Amino acid sequence: MATSALVGGALLVAPAAFAAPAPGDAPNDLGLTGADVMTHLTELSDISESFADQGYRSWNSPGYEAAAQYAEQVLEATGAFTVSRHAFDVPYSEFGEASLTVDGTTYTGSHFDNSEGTDSPVTAALALPESADGGRLGCEPTDFANVPAGAIVLVQRGDCTFEAKIDNATAAGAGAVFVYNNERPAEEGVSPDDQLTNVGSGPRNEEDSPAATLPQASGDALAALVTAAPVDAPVEGTAVIEKQFLVGQSFNIIADSVAGDPDDTVVIGAHLDGVAEGPGVNDNGSGSAAVLALAEKIAASEVPNDKRIRLALWGAEEIGLLGSTAYVNDLVANDPAEWDRISSYLNYDMIGSENFTVGVYDADRSTFPAEGVNIPEGSVEIEKLYTDYFDTIEQPWIDTEYSGRSDYQAFIDNGVPAGGLFSGADDIKTEEQAALFGGTAGVYMDRNYHTINDSLANVNRDSIDIFAPAIGYAAVALAWDAAAEPSPEPTEPSPEPTVEPTPEPTAEPTAQPTAEPTAQPVPSPSATAGPGSRNDLAKTGSNAEGSPLPAIGAGMLVIGALIAAGTIIARRRPQE
Repeated sequence: MATSALVGGALLVAPAAFAAPAPGDAPNDLGLTGADVMTHLTELSDISESFADQGYRSWNSPGYEAAAQYAEQVLEATGAFTVSRHAFDVPYSEFGEASLTVDGTTYTGSHFDNSEGTDSPVTAALALPESADGGRLGCEPTDFANVPAGAIVLVQRGDCTFEAKIDNATAAGAGAVFVYNNERPAEEGVSPDDQLTNVGSGPRNEEDSPAATLPQASGDALAALVTAAPVDAPVEGTAVIEKQFLVGQSFNIIADSVAGDPDDTVVIGAHLDGVAEGPGVNDNGSGSAAVLALAEKIAASEVPNDKRIRLALWGAEEIGLLGSTAYVNDLVANDPAEWDRISSYLNYDMIGSENFTVGVYDADRSTFPAEGVNIPEGSVEIEKLYTDYFDTIEQPWIDTEYSGRSDYQAFIDNGVPAGGLFSGADDIKTEEQAALFGGTAGVYMDRNYHTINDSLANVNRDSIDIFAPAIGYAAVALAWDAAAEPSPEPTEPSPEPTVEPTPEPTAEPTAQPTAEPTAQPVPSPSATAGPGSRNDLAKTGSNAEGSPLPAIGAGMLVIGALIAAGTIIARRRPQE
């Protein structure tokens, strides 16, 4: 730096990137604001609404393609990222009729994502499972002991997974299975006649009996008929579950920063697709818009990022986290060296919920046990990165479950530490949370989740304003890790001064200057390491904030020479 100053005739003072601020300074967040996010969220909303009759922004819809093209244009316009598409196969189903006809009345049902269908209508006696306490939940194989082989079994929702209920019925030889809704809490706003929709029953198992769902009113009515029928004259019905399993293709958008060490990559992602039932503005236009706004701030930073930043907009999240999983599996299997360069992952899925909370993924399990979820070492440090930030600005926050329900799952399953933020979906807001964040206690954090009402009008701007700078801060904390090179060791202190000044100079000055100038100090080379250890994120600069000093004009050349002689400032990555 000092050499550049002397050659160029001007001194450019550029201290280590985002050095830790003095007490009272604001954390560095790249200047990312809620307004920046809303600019892109408005565009994504308009795109989704314009394809309302074609599945909004669902994974294989024209709306998804249009949103992807918009995102690519934004990313490419920054000039700071190389942008590509990562294609992957998508197993999916096309649904036809799902119904059960009894005594001339047809009860219309809905489909599980991956359950089997009927090759032709199945006509058989209706049957109910029964547990020791008289329940109809079918959570134990013994609940089906009295169900005849080939029967159409009615199972009530509750207590165990849909997959377990179907597996138990299949083991009993059921000809078809209908899971009917149980009575729902009033805050859900679900009536007995509402369909049980948009639900999964685990991965596809071709050995399973055909299965579908029914509303509570239909299930209760049919169960009453079965209970009232004589043993020697069971109620018969005809089940139709039309389904076709296909394979399509979708894609993720991957944007790699031009700046930054390619051997140490921080991945920051959000899913771009939505459900076909609504415009998906909060879920997850909000997270996608934040990633786009972040890209622009990264490009505008006066000090480039030290680590490579990979921004990812995932496809097909809503049908099983397919895009992120395919991407991770592809790297692990086909490019393990590139996979090993990824040191951390940050996930943003819903940051504008209308009845929001400020949720941080609970990597240290201080609130949620996260049983059965692998949480790699280093994830706790990422959680602390967010919580320290919120504490610094005196913003309340809560833990949110580290459940594996979003695109970080494939990363943690393969050992990459991960974290992220979440404003809430189908969890009930408590009185304590309402006191912290406002809003309404006793109802969902997002009452519009996966519905036609997940629109721009129902995004909470206060939530966006809180989350946006936190997203900028996390990027700085993980991807900017430069530090000031220390000054050379000080020389030994000079001897104690004499008590009294000497009356005369001790010697005559030399007649000629010395022949050679004193040697200039040699700058320490910057040390570039490979990817940081994934279990040691304390070295990633999670407390690094600040901003570069401005350039000083050519008139300060002499000062520049003095600084060059005494102190060398260099950007340095920590050795791992």
